[in-house]
Amino acid sequence: MLPLARLMTALNQNLVKVETSKAFTPLERQVLAMLHRLVYRRDDAFYPPWIHNSQAALGAFCSGGTIANITALWVARNRLFAPNGDFQGIAKEGFGRALRHRGCDGIAVLVSERGHYSFGKAADLLGIGRDHLVKVRTDAHNRIDLKAVRDEYRRLRDGNILPLALVGIAGTTETGNVDPLEDLADLSAEFGCHFHVDAAWGGPTLFSDRHRHLLAGIERADSVTIDAHKQLYVPMGSGMVVFRNPTAAEAIEHHANYILRHGSKDLGSHTLEGSRPGMALLVHAGLSIIGRKGYELLIDLGIERARTFAAMILQHPDFELTSEPELNILTYRYCPATVQRHLADASTDECSRINTTLDQVCQLLQKHQREAGRTFVSRTRLRTSRYDEEITVLRSVLANPLTTDEILSSVLEEQCEIAARADIVDLLNRITFLEN
Repeated sequence: MLPLARLMTALNQNLVKVETSKAFTPLERQVLAMLHRLVYRRDDAFYPPWIHNSQAALGAFCSGGTIANITALWVARNRLFAPNGDFQGIAKEGFGRALRHRGCDGIAVLVSERGHYSFGKAADLLGIGRDHLVKVRTDAHNRIDLKAVRDEYRRLRDGNILPLALVGIAGTTETGNVDPLEDLADLSAEFGCHFHVDAAWGGPTLFSDRHRHLLAGIERADSVTIDAHKQLYVPMGSGMVVFRNPTAAEAIEHHANYILRHGSKDLGSHTLEGSRPGMALLVHAGLSIIGRKGYELLIDLGIERARTFAAMILQHPDFELTSEPELNILTYRYCPATVQRHLADASTDECSRINTTLDQVCQLLQKHQREAGRTFVSRTRLRTSRYDEEITVLRSVLANPLTTDEILSSVLEEQCEIAARADIVDLLNRITFLEN
């Protein structure tokens, strides 16, 4: 193991140019190749010509999933508006000239309504416009609705808007669900647009032989985001994007005579960020020490723990499961058995009134539990298949392999104790049928 001082010195290397990172530049390329192979499963013969090719980049290291997603769409945009004839490309001539060259009034990105907020930032920064970030409705399982994708595509084309990219989510932030990636790959080919998969959370599921099938179709993506600080268990600041085509990143290439010269192997010429710390070392260490089998064990345990917790919630009379786990994330809410019985027969207006009160209950419950500091779950708002409105739900991520059934039970037990507090009881008593 490296002493802490040497490790910190290594991590602080400047990866913008090869002169200051003679070891880390090839290491970064090697790690990207390892993740590229995890996603695309190319054979042994594919990688030697590309890993250290100064004219290519299998991917890019970024400070997180946000920059990785922005980088993927940046590449897609510049390739859509690549130099052609008298047009010298969007990077040189700008957006207005690019749109006139293609004869369109704008471009759009289609993504599930469960998509990460980073796509809004990307639409803003890349000149796409947030109005052209099309948030497609999801089905009862929080996956993008394929019919809705087609409907939105037709609407865009009727308005002379070109689809830049179709995004699939492999592990939604709120519920951990995976879009039908194989179907989305087919639609992307039909629409003639870039296919990007945001696998910031779910990408490491590919290590699991048992669960890899959940991400079937990811190998057809033009680009894939993976965030190592999530399920690769390394510190913050190590996002990655990999490209199916090793020359795709040429579309965003930038050079400078004093630092990013033509022919240099450093990847600073293919990144939004210039100087970067040596986070590739930590990812490489994880891949070397934990290894494929270790990550497979972590993934399998996380999904198993989530299913166990979901079963506990289903069996408990005072909780309602609001999204079943596909990976290792689930959502639920506190909803006393008497309230559940009434909701089953309530009118739409009554349901809305009760859900508004339960929203306040869940917000208070989560707040009190966080402040107590014994156990913790987060919260979000979701439109579930059962209720045609957004409700506040509790969100649990089961990524710690040391989590036991006893710990899971204690989370629910503490929430029941908190629900007996006077402020929460007062809220529940506002539901008029409980007062009778």
